[in-house]
Amino acid sequence: MARAARERVTIDLRGLAPALKAHAKARRLTVSELARLALATALDASPRALQPEATDEPGAEAGQSTKVTVRLRSGVAARLNARARACGLSRGSYLATLIDETPAPPLAAVAALRASTDQLAAVSADQNELIRLLRDQRLPSEEELDEYTRRIVDGVRRHLDLASRVVAELRPARTSPTQHDRQ
Repeated sequence: MARAARERVTIDLRGLAPALKAHAKARRLTVSELARLALATALDASPRALQPEATDEPGAEAGQSTKVTVRLRSGVAARLNARARACGLSRGSYLATLIDETPAPPLAAVAALRASTDQLAAVSADQNELIRLLRDQRLPSEEELDEYTRRIVDGVRRHLDLASRVVAELRPARTSPTQHDRQ
């Protein structure tokens, strides 16, 4: 079905605006919807002409944002704001990560994991150096071998400890609301 082009009209309501807005609000309609209904009635137009149609406009699906209003208790809204800020995201982007079941970790955790990954790269360099020493058939002393091995093991352990904490932060803490959420 072809989509009707948007056509706009400006009307001087001459004092009728408050009554129009109240009438629309009482019927849970926007002023535009109420105006279209009134015009359709006055013109004896089919109510079918007023039905919204699927859009074929480019960007109407995945790429374009849509405003959604959500009512939350003040405590829940404050936690939403704090968690979105901690992740460096807008509230909408943060909610999208939750809806997509890909929660964003807090920026501090991301920064710590990035630093840990950099340290793991240094550990990898140490390991490569040890392998080169062994390949050159110059056997390192027991103290050198112990030092290389300890640096590698300690670095990997630190990284795994941090990575496991970040993964734990991504996992939902609970599946049912607590008394704190019901406030």
